[in-house]
Order: sequence, then C-alpha cells, then structure tokens
Amino acid sequence: MKRIAMVLALAVTLSACAYEPKMAEQSVLYVDVHVKRNNPSIFVQPMNAPTRPFKAVVLPFTVQQDVVNARHLSKQLTEVFTNTWLEDKVFPALFYEPSQEMLSNEQAILVARDRGADCVVTGRIAYIYAGGTRAESAVSISFEIFDVNSGQRIWSMAQSGRMDPGRSADYIFFKRESRLPQDPLWSIMTAIAHDTGGPIKKWNGGMQFQVSGATLAPVSVPVEHAPPPPPKQPLQSSNLVN
Repeated sequence: MKRIAMVLALAVTLSACAYEPKMAEQSVLYVDVHVKRNNPSIFVQPMNAPTRPFKAVVLPFTVQQDVVNARHLSKQLTEVFTNTWLEDKVFPALFYEPSQEMLSNEQAILVARDRGADCVVTGRIAYIYAGGTRAESAVSISFEIFDVNSGQRIWSMAQSGRMDPGRSADYIFFKRESRLPQDPLWSIMTAIAHDTGGPIKKWNGGMQFQVSGATLAPVSVPVEHAPPPPPKQPLQSSNLVN
C-alpha cells in the first residue's frame, strides 16, 4: 500500500513538468559567394584587328581613393590583374612593370617601346573597399590600352565587382550560411580581368570584335622593337589584406 502511494505521489509531481523533445543539432550548408558584376563597359575599341598579335606592358593602376597603403594596393591588385591575363593568354607576351608608377600617357608609351611591346595598359582603381571575410568588398576599375606606334588609344574599358556575405537562413533540418573567400579583393580583381580580357584576346587573335556605341580607333601595323623581358611567374598568394 505504501509503495502504491509513493508511485501515485511521484506521478503527480512529474505531471507538473513540461517535456520538450530536442531535435538533433542543425547541419550547416555553406554556399560560396560569387563576384557580382555586370558586363564590362567598352568606350573605345579597335577599328581593325592587328596584322599579328600584339605584345603588351602593364603599368600599375592608380588608386584614386585616399586609402591607407594605396601604392601597395595599386601594385598588388594590378599584379593580380596581369597574372590573370597571363593565364588567359590575352597577349602572347605580357610584362608587368611595378616600378613605373604615375606616368603620363606619353611616358607610358615610351616605357612600352623600350620594352619592345606594341601596346601599353594603364588604369585607375576608382573605388576599393576591403571587408575581409565578414563584410562586403568591392573594386571598381577603368583602363586604357595605347598603340605605342601611333600613340592612339585603342581600348577603353571599365568594370566593377563586389562580394557580400548575404544573409544566413534557417530551415528545419539545416542552416544555410554564405562563405566568402579568404581574399575577396583577389577574387574580384581576377573576375574583372577574366571579363575584360575576353574581348581583347579575341581581337588580338584576329577576330573582328566590335560593340555598338563605342568609339572606333584605328590600329597601326606593328613595328618590331627589342624583345620584351620574360613574364613573371603567376602570383601564388596576393596577401592583399593583412
């Protein structure tokens, strides 16, 4: 009888407690963030294809913002850009001159002639924001290519790109989180270089490439100069943001 009474008392006590079953810990689905960008804007383009593929020299793109380590960012981002063009074979010979900074168009053309190139690439980084792996990063550039024999501007382009972490989303069985790369600036600059190098590579290979609305510029017959120095090895790690 005492045992029955104790069981009844215990049952009454337990009935006052709420029991909430817990689900297993949510799985996390990581989604890699891609570079958001539009197609490159082309303002000037060649009227004709070259009689043979051009060789090119790239000079550091000028950072137009008042930011810390502007010269370092200029050289590093331009090197990423140049190495992408090297890998994509935009030009058969392409050389980066990191020491030739802040030159006028005339000075840039002289440097390219001295290196035995047919054209020189100069540019500007109008906007740059490094948010690392937790915030938005963005880059906006423009560049021009000059025919060193005529001094004529034969290409003028602009493009911008950004990467943002987006929002996480909770579902019943899993959680989705966006994942940024360790170096978003490197990813953005690489994507921009891929996009802008495409039409230039087609043109340099002899394909007539023209976009409506762009100014047409004549391309001279290339003159043989001294051969340019061999290209540098592709950049392994940009280390753009400490």
